[in-house]
Amino acid sequence: MDEVLTLLKLEYGLVSNSIFPVKGGFSAKAAYHVEGVDGTEYFLKVYDKSLPTTRPFVERIDLYMPVLDWLSASSTLRGRVLTPVQARGGAYKAETDGDVYVLFIYIRGETPGVQGMTRAQTLELAEILALLHDAGEAVPLEIPGLAEDISLLFCDQLTRYLNRSDTEHGALFELISPHIGLLHAAIRETLRLRDTVRMGYSPLVLCHGDAHGNNVIQGERLVLADWEDLRLAPVEADLFIYAWHPHGSMLLEAYAASRRGYRINHELLYFYVLRRRIEDVWFNIQRLIEETLDEAGTAKLLDYTRRGIEEIQALYRDKR
Repeated sequence: MDEVLTLLKLEYGLVSNSIFPVKGGFSAKAAYHVEGVDGTEYFLKVYDKSLPTTRPFVERIDLYMPVLDWLSASSTLRGRVLTPVQARGGAYKAETDGDVYVLFIYIRGETPGVQGMTRAQTLELAEILALLHDAGEAVPLEIPGLAEDISLLFCDQLTRYLNRSDTEHGALFELISPHIGLLHAAIRETLRLRDTVRMGYSPLVLCHGDAHGNNVIQGERLVLADWEDLRLAPVEADLFIYAWHPHGSMLLEAYAASRRGYRINHELLYFYVLRRRIEDVWFNIQRLIEETLDEAGTAKLLDYTRRGIEEIQALYRDKR
């Protein structure tokens, strides 16, 4: 903890009299609630630079944080998105040999979770997303680097994994083996939808990319957090999370009311749902084969992988 306090003082000029661990999301090595001597509260997120699964998040910090900073100061989204704190010299991150740190103003409140969002929270989130999608044209920054990656490299990586016998990771191999045909078919369908639906779709807006109930905080107002996936993409890249969700129809109707004239492309929604499910399955497999995990961590990721496969199966049943 002393190392963290020293870094905060050197890199951010922040002297703290209170710091304790909090949840930081699946991508973070650690996270802290920090209170400065002036009473200002901060949220500090720490990434491990050595992990292959973390590296993409670290590489995007300099792309998305300036945009998030602008959004947090804009008249429409101020108080409704996280506010980044710059390090000395204007950087949006601080680094040690092994870790990367990013700092935000802390939001006091509760996270409702995926299933726990109320009707009022769902309607407010729809409004926030509509405002975000309308904000992109006014961003006074060059942001071509935020364009979403439609190469779908993870599909190639998962295909290569499925084509080899991974007996080294016995429990994972046992879990994956009965579903190899399903996963190959899902990959083919995702690539087909990319080439026939996504590639021909031109309107791109600023999207959060992961706007579900675990990434919102209910304080005085609803605040959208965890902006690591901020990108330029079709609006469906945000709305897909609610396509098959208990609050889905409510959010989509509220969103349509907020952005009159926009017609949601349901085939594109399906593309993003399937894409996300496959990406999550590969992400968990990658962690299982590349990271050193304890028994509990391995069991958790195996369960996530199983549930991801079950969700892909359910998508196929729903489309029939």
